[in-house]
Amino acid sequence: MTVDERFEQLERKTQRLEKRNKRLTVALTMTVVAMCAVVTVAAKGEKHPNFDTVTARIITVTNKANKPLVVLGNNGGNGTVITSSPKGILVELGATVGGNGTVTTYQPNGKDLVRLSATADNNGGFIQVFNKTGEGIVDMGADEYGNGLVGAWNRKGKGRTLQPGP
Repeated sequence: MTVDERFEQLERKTQRLEKRNKRLTVALTMTVVAMCAVVTVAAKGEKHPNFDTVTARIITVTNKANKPLVVLGNNGGNGTVITSSPKGILVELGATVGGNGTVTTYQPNGKDLVRLSATADNNGGFIQVFNKTGEGIVDMGADEYGNGLVGAWNRKGKGRTLQPGP
């Protein structure tokens, strides 16, 4: 085989490869265009007008073991937020029966630790502190005249209330 014959054979192979390369390029281009068309059509589907708003009666966030960690819900018509650990409830935000806000923190044993709310007779704010067995040991609040009251008790309920003098 002469050098010229070899060059002709090489040129024919090169031409076949160029044609094949053009076909593959066209096929790839058509595939990309088709994929873009599908994505564009799918993206123009019907959208809900309140897409940026979530409306639900209860929303629960759980851990991997499906234990609730955060619960947003309602209790008697008032909103509540409860945060928990796997051991139990940590903090509860809600409302009193009279419609005042309340915050309660809990101990790992489930007993109250601190409660912030309103006095039972709606005289003003009220704070209760509990010991490790869940017994109330300190109260702070307001009396019917708007004066501050502070009470401290032992585990048997004995103690005293301090209030401003005349």
